[in-house]
Amino acid sequence: MPRKVPTGQKPKTRMLRQAKGQRARFYAADGVDELFAIVTALTAEVSATNERLRSLEEALEKAKMLRPNAVEQHELSDASLRARLADREALIERVFQVLEGLVASPQRR
Repeated sequence: MPRKVPTGQKPKTRMLRQAKGQRARFYAADGVDELFAIVTALTAEVSATNERLRSLEEALEKAKMLRPNAVEQHELSDASLRARLADREALIERVFQVLEGLVASPQRR
């Protein structure tokens, strides 16, 4: 069901998730633009994760549900380790997706 827009406000326009056309080029050297895109994507991922982690730890400490150093002392189960490895692979795929076009079409330039 669509969200109601408060009276007197314009509805927000959603942007397309997939860009049309060719990727912008800023550097002449091969791979520099792609590397910059990877670093930017990775920085965004790390920033969002750090914010969520800090918020979660603060909320748990405030609720007296987390003791000091509990995270540092935590030991992973085998199932948890497998899930984390899968999450790590998905992160790597998202961060390096910018290179997919280069591998599929090395003559792009």
